[in-house]
Amino acid sequence: MVPSSADLTRTVQTERPRPLSGVQSWRPPEMVPPDPSSASESPAMAAAFGMGICLVFLRFSMLHQIQTRTMGFNLYLLYIVAIPAMLGLVVAGGLQRSFRGRPTYYWLGFVMWFALATPFSSWRGSSTGLLMMFLRTDLVMLFIIAGLALTWPRCRLMMYAIAWGCVVNLVSARLFARAGSERTALQFGSIADSNEFAAHLLLVLPFLLWMGLSARSVVLRLASLAGVGAGIFVILSTASRGALIALGVDVLFFLWRGPARQKIAVLLLGPIAAVVFVVAVPRSTRVRLTSFTAGDADQEAIDSAESRRYLFRKSIEYTLKFPLFGVGPGQFASYEGRHNKIIGTHGSWHETHNAFTEVASECGIPAFLLFVAGIVSSFRLLSATHREARRRPECRDIETAAFCITLGMVGFCVAIAFLSLAYTFYLPCLGGLAVAVHQAAQQKFRSRAPAAA
Repeated sequence: MVPSSADLTRTVQTERPRPLSGVQSWRPPEMVPPDPSSASESPAMAAAFGMGICLVFLRFSMLHQIQTRTMGFNLYLLYIVAIPAMLGLVVAGGLQRSFRGRPTYYWLGFVMWFALATPFSSWRGSSTGLLMMFLRTDLVMLFIIAGLALTWPRCRLMMYAIAWGCVVNLVSARLFARAGSERTALQFGSIADSNEFAAHLLLVLPFLLWMGLSARSVVLRLASLAGVGAGIFVILSTASRGALIALGVDVLFFLWRGPARQKIAVLLLGPIAAVVFVVAVPRSTRVRLTSFTAGDADQEAIDSAESRRYLFRKSIEYTLKFPLFGVGPGQFASYEGRHNKIIGTHGSWHETHNAFTEVASECGIPAFLLFVAGIVSSFRLLSATHREARRRPECRDIETAAFCITLGMVGFCVAIAFLSLAYTFYLPCLGGLAVAVHQAAQQKFRSRAPAAA
């Protein structure tokens, strides 16, 4: 029997799809624009990303420095992975994609002012060398992360690289600890100093925490959380008072923004951690950690604090005296040493021990503003990502990742208020990761279920 035209009309009307509740308009699946990042990529991009992962792991684990120390010669591992990563980044167009967030513009502006300040430096040759090193080894990390981590799985791989780098750091603290020192410090490397090692751990430990919170394997989860506990103990054993303050700020931030279940765990484990601190940490370390005023017991710590106050005052003085270009990138110690007489016929010859006044006094106030803007814009991107993911039950993985990255930034930025770590790869890396995570999260927000009204 042949159906009538009326029957066909009723059939079409019955099978016509209805709009979903809460969605303003409906489009057939074939009309939904595809995610550009899900398209097949060029071999250059895939190879560059692989090299980029290796580079991130090497920089945070310091494995290239361990190799040089243990083997007695340098294999130049950084060059082996960094050059192909950069070439692939440029060929595949990743360099342009790095400018998807404000941190890239602010850090590029900072470097431009860095370069402008160099000709006015009190020691132009040394400042030029510092500028070239920052461009070649530090700023490049921002572009590699922001330009290559285009999808959420790739952002996770970048975070895994940092987390496993943290594992290597904890093993290094055991194998390469400086013998005969009351404070935990490494025998060699760019973070051999106990204060800088503590700041490094403050940054990478939250990535190990993220690996534990997001792991499906119970064994990996327990191992990661145990590693976080061991890392906190190492931080305390460095006897770095700046790191202790940063650790306290981290705890407060965790209680403010952390997941509810983890907040309860922190509150319950807090008294246990205090007991472990008193029992396991040597008395000399505890005394130094709590020595902040002249009435305290550790005279070395008091002398160090007084020296830092002097250097801080001098850095403010030079900032106001040379507001545009400072005394020259990397030249605070030499300028202060040649223009003051506090130790015989010369000055202290020490760095500022404050990354923020380091930039202001050496590169000028404009560089300082761009430096702070790079940090704040990274915080804002991560905060916006965390806030949006928190509204979506199906995006708990993104919420946890954004929170842990922010936690690492908080502790590190507090720690560098007591350290001269302005011209290092850490903050550009975090800026690039903030850009990548924010953009990848936006793709996931569009592809997953819509947020509740």
